[in-house]
Amino acid sequence: MTGSPGVQTRRLRRAFAGRDVIRDLDFVASRGERLALAGPNGAGKTTILRCILGTLTPDDGTITVGGHAAGTIKARRLVGSSLAHDRSLYLRLTGRQNLLLAARLRGLSSDDAAVMAVSALTDELSISEFVDARADRLSTGQQQRVAFARALLAAPSVLLLDEPTRSLDDAGREAFWTAIDRRPEVTVIMATHLEDDLHRCTSVLRLPGGRLV
Repeated sequence: MTGSPGVQTRRLRRAFAGRDVIRDLDFVASRGERLALAGPNGAGKTTILRCILGTLTPDDGTITVGGHAAGTIKARRLVGSSLAHDRSLYLRLTGRQNLLLAARLRGLSSDDAAVMAVSALTDELSISEFVDARADRLSTGQQQRVAFARALLAAPSVLLLDEPTRSLDDAGREAFWTAIDRRPEVTVIMATHLEDDLHRCTSVLRLPGGRLV
Protein backbone atom coordinates (compact mmCIF):
# COMPACT_ATOMS: atom_id res chain seq x y z
CA MET A 1 0.00 0.00 0.00
CA THR A 2 1.41 3.39 -0.93
CA GLY A 3 0.35 6.98 -0.46
CA SER A 4 1.53 10.08 1.32
CA PRO A 5 4.70 9.38 3.28
CA GLY A 6 4.19 8.23 6.84
CA VAL A 7 7.80 9.06 7.69
CA GLN A 8 10.44 10.85 5.65
CA THR A 9 14.05 11.70 6.49
CA ARG A 10 16.36 13.98 4.52
CA ARG A 11 20.12 14.13 5.05
CA LEU A 12 19.72 12.90 8.61
CA ARG A 13 22.88 13.01 10.70
CA ARG A 14 23.47 12.17 14.36
CA ALA A 15 26.81 11.91 16.10
CA PHE A 16 27.90 10.69 19.52
CA ALA A 17 31.25 11.69 21.04
CA GLY A 18 32.29 13.20 17.73
CA ARG A 19 31.53 10.07 15.68
CA ASP A 20 28.75 10.03 13.10
CA VAL A 21 26.39 7.15 13.83
CA ILE A 22 23.93 8.27 11.15
CA ARG A 23 25.09 10.34 8.20
CA ASP A 24 23.19 11.74 5.19
CA LEU A 25 20.34 9.26 5.63
CA ASP A 26 17.41 9.65 3.22
CA PHE A 27 14.39 7.37 3.18
CA VAL A 28 10.62 7.43 2.84
CA ALA A 29 8.31 4.98 4.61
CA SER A 30 4.92 5.31 2.96
CA ARG A 31 1.53 4.68 4.49
CA GLY A 32 1.16 0.97 5.17
CA GLU A 33 4.83 0.16 4.58
CA ARG A 34 6.75 -2.17 6.88
CA LEU A 35 10.34 -0.98 6.97
CA ALA A 36 12.99 -2.99 8.82
CA LEU A 37 16.18 -1.34 10.05
CA ALA A 38 18.84 -4.04 9.92
CA GLY A 39 22.47 -3.98 10.94
CA PRO A 40 24.93 -4.82 13.72
CA ASN A 41 24.85 -3.30 17.20
CA GLY A 42 25.96 0.31 17.04
CA ALA A 43 24.84 0.78 13.43
CA GLY A 44 22.27 3.40 14.43
CA LYS A 45 18.97 1.52 14.35
CA THR A 46 17.72 2.72 17.72
CA THR A 47 19.14 6.19 17.09
CA ILE A 48 16.97 6.50 13.97
CA LEU A 49 13.86 5.42 15.87
CA ARG A 50 14.53 7.89 18.68
CA CYS A 51 15.05 10.72 16.20
CA ILE A 52 11.75 9.91 14.49
CA LEU A 53 9.98 9.74 17.86
CA GLY A 54 11.48 13.09 18.82
CA THR A 55 13.30 12.00 21.98
CA LEU A 56 16.66 12.55 20.29
CA THR A 57 17.50 15.64 18.24
CA PRO A 58 19.41 15.15 14.96
CA ASP A 59 22.59 17.13 14.44
CA ASP A 60 21.53 17.83 10.87
CA GLY A 61 18.75 17.02 8.44
CA THR A 62 14.97 16.85 8.74
CA ILE A 63 12.36 14.26 9.69
CA THR A 64 8.63 14.48 9.08
CA VAL A 65 5.89 12.23 10.41
CA GLY A 66 2.63 12.51 8.50
CA GLY A 67 3.92 15.80 7.13
CA HIS A 68 4.70 17.22 10.58
CA ALA A 69 8.17 17.85 12.01
CA ALA A 70 9.28 14.97 14.23
CA GLY A 71 8.91 15.68 17.93
CA THR A 72 6.09 18.20 17.56
CA ILE A 73 2.77 17.58 19.27
CA LYS A 74 1.06 16.84 15.95
CA ALA A 75 3.73 14.30 15.01
CA ARG A 76 3.76 12.61 18.43
CA ARG A 77 0.00 12.11 18.31
CA LEU A 78 0.45 9.96 15.21
CA VAL A 79 3.08 7.66 16.72
CA GLY A 80 2.95 4.57 18.91
CA SER A 81 6.30 3.27 20.09
CA SER A 82 7.97 0.45 21.95
CA LEU A 83 11.67 1.28 22.15
CA ALA A 84 14.31 -0.20 24.41
CA HIS A 85 14.73 3.04 26.37
CA ASP A 86 10.99 3.59 26.99
CA ARG A 87 9.67 0.03 27.18
CA SER A 88 9.86 -0.18 30.96
CA LEU A 89 6.60 -0.43 32.88
CA TYR A 90 5.65 0.84 36.32
CA LEU A 91 6.69 -2.29 38.17
CA ARG A 92 4.36 -1.89 41.16
CA LEU A 93 1.34 -1.62 38.86
CA THR A 94 -0.27 -4.49 37.01
CA GLY A 95 0.04 -4.73 33.26
CA ARG A 96 -3.57 -3.60 32.92
CA GLN A 97 -3.02 -0.61 35.21
CA ASN A 98 -0.01 0.36 33.09
CA LEU A 99 -2.19 0.22 29.98
CA LEU A 100 -5.03 2.21 31.55
CA LEU A 101 -2.59 4.91 32.64
CA ALA A 102 -1.10 5.05 29.15
CA ALA A 103 -4.58 5.21 27.58
CA ARG A 104 -5.46 8.26 29.63
CA LEU A 105 -2.15 9.91 28.80
CA ARG A 106 -2.85 9.22 25.12
CA GLY A 107 -6.00 11.29 25.44
CA LEU A 108 -8.82 8.74 25.52
CA SER A 109 -11.76 10.86 26.51
CA SER A 110 -13.15 8.94 29.48
CA ASP A 111 -12.40 6.13 31.91
CA ASP A 112 -14.94 3.96 30.09
CA ALA A 113 -13.19 4.57 26.75
CA ALA A 114 -9.84 3.67 28.30
CA VAL A 115 -11.22 0.47 29.83
CA MET A 116 -12.81 -0.57 26.54
CA ALA A 117 -9.66 0.13 24.52
CA VAL A 118 -7.46 -1.80 26.95
CA SER A 119 -9.87 -4.74 27.11
CA ALA A 120 -10.02 -4.95 23.33
CA LEU A 121 -6.22 -5.00 23.04
CA THR A 122 -5.69 -7.55 25.81
CA ASP A 123 -8.11 -9.88 24.03
CA GLU A 124 -6.62 -9.26 20.59
CA LEU A 125 -3.03 -9.80 21.71
CA SER A 126 -3.87 -12.80 23.94
CA ILE A 127 -2.35 -11.26 27.06
CA SER A 128 -5.43 -11.59 29.29
CA GLU A 129 -3.97 -14.49 31.27
CA PHE A 130 -1.13 -12.39 32.69
CA VAL A 131 -2.06 -8.73 32.20
CA ASP A 132 -3.50 -8.46 35.73
CA ALA A 133 -0.24 -9.53 37.37
CA ARG A 134 2.16 -6.91 38.69
CA ALA A 135 4.67 -5.89 36.06
CA ASP A 136 7.63 -6.95 38.21
CA ARG A 137 6.26 -10.51 38.21
CA LEU A 138 6.03 -10.75 34.44
CA SER A 139 8.68 -12.39 32.29
CA THR A 140 10.68 -10.26 29.87
CA GLY A 141 8.57 -11.54 26.98
CA GLN A 142 5.32 -10.79 28.82
CA GLN A 143 6.50 -7.27 29.63
CA GLN A 144 7.37 -6.82 25.97
CA ARG A 145 3.87 -7.90 24.92
CA VAL A 146 2.28 -5.42 27.33
CA ALA A 147 4.56 -2.69 25.97
CA PHE A 148 3.43 -3.54 22.42
CA ALA A 149 -0.20 -3.25 23.53
CA ARG A 150 0.65 0.16 24.96
CA ALA A 151 2.09 1.20 21.60
CA LEU A 152 -1.20 0.31 19.88
CA LEU A 153 -3.35 2.47 22.15
CA ALA A 154 -5.12 5.38 20.43
CA ALA A 155 -4.76 3.72 17.00
CA PRO A 156 -1.44 5.24 15.85
CA SER A 157 -0.69 5.92 12.19
CA VAL A 158 3.00 5.09 12.69
CA LEU A 159 4.55 2.35 14.84
CA LEU A 160 8.19 2.56 15.93
CA LEU A 161 9.41 -0.75 17.34
CA ASP A 162 12.82 -1.77 18.68
CA GLU A 163 13.48 -5.53 18.44
CA PRO A 164 9.75 -6.16 19.01
CA THR A 165 9.85 -9.98 18.83
CA ARG A 166 13.26 -10.72 20.34
CA SER A 167 12.01 -12.04 23.70
CA LEU A 168 8.74 -13.55 22.48
CA ASP A 169 7.80 -17.21 22.25
CA ASP A 170 6.08 -18.61 19.16
CA ALA A 171 2.60 -17.65 20.41
CA GLY A 172 3.74 -14.14 21.21
CA ARG A 173 5.35 -13.67 17.80
CA GLU A 174 2.23 -14.93 16.05
CA ALA A 175 0.02 -12.58 18.08
CA PHE A 176 2.36 -9.70 17.24
CA TRP A 177 2.32 -10.28 13.49
CA THR A 178 -1.42 -10.94 13.43
CA ALA A 179 -1.94 -7.54 15.06
CA ILE A 180 0.32 -5.91 12.46
CA ASP A 181 -1.56 -7.66 9.64
CA ARG A 182 -4.85 -6.30 11.00
CA ARG A 183 -3.52 -2.77 10.54
CA PRO A 184 -2.47 -2.60 6.87
CA GLU A 185 -2.74 1.19 6.81
CA VAL A 186 -0.20 1.70 9.61
CA THR A 187 3.41 2.57 8.77
CA VAL A 188 5.70 0.24 10.72
CA ILE A 189 9.40 0.94 11.22
CA MET A 190 11.22 -1.66 13.28
CA ALA A 191 14.79 -2.34 14.28
CA THR A 192 15.41 -6.07 14.05
CA HIS A 193 18.05 -8.67 13.28
CA LEU A 194 15.70 -11.67 13.11
CA GLU A 195 15.29 -13.23 9.67
CA ASP A 196 11.59 -13.94 10.14
CA ASP A 197 10.93 -10.26 10.88
CA LEU A 198 12.99 -9.19 7.87
CA HIS A 199 11.03 -11.50 5.57
CA ARG A 200 7.71 -10.15 6.83
CA CYS A 201 8.67 -6.54 6.15
CA THR A 202 8.10 -4.90 2.77
CA SER A 203 11.54 -3.26 2.67
CA VAL A 204 14.81 -3.39 4.58
CA LEU A 205 17.20 -0.50 5.26
CA ARG A 206 20.68 -1.94 5.70
CA LEU A 207 22.92 -0.10 8.15
CA PRO A 208 25.47 1.34 8.30
CA GLY A 209 25.24 3.10 4.97
CA GLY A 210 21.48 3.28 4.59
CA ARG A 211 21.06 0.94 1.61
CA LEU A 212 17.35 0.28 0.97
CA VAL A 213 16.48 -3.19 -0.39
